[in-house]
Amino acid sequence: MGARLLIELPFPDKILWPNGRGHRMAKFRAFKKHKHWGFCGALHAYGRDARAGDTRRVDWSVTIHPKTRNVIDRDNAHASLKAYADGIAQALGVDDNLFNTPSLTFGEPIKGGLVIIELEAA
Repeated sequence: MGARLLIELPFPDKILWPNGRGHRMAKFRAFKKHKHWGFCGALHAYGRDARAGDTRRVDWSVTIHPKTRNVIDRDNAHASLKAYADGIAQALGVDDNLFNTPSLTFGEPIKGGLVIIELEAA
């Protein structure tokens, strides 16, 4: 993985946030769906040759465009991205433990919300 990847993904489902409430199976289904979106987003951004199997650390920065102007807790936002990280790592053929802690910024609110992830091998 030598190039920069830019991946746009939907705002994480509220059940994936640490304070999210719901049945464990609903959380499982939401996690699986978001992991798939991360996987497909990485394949789309990097191409079919995404499976690099690289062992270098991966720097990633995340810009979260919330649905509303309500303040979002930074730690909770980071935790809600776990499914996306798993899917992206799977698409790249690496273990997600190679991902450094992301730099997290909050952009302007967008209707429906949006997450923009930028990856680069360190």
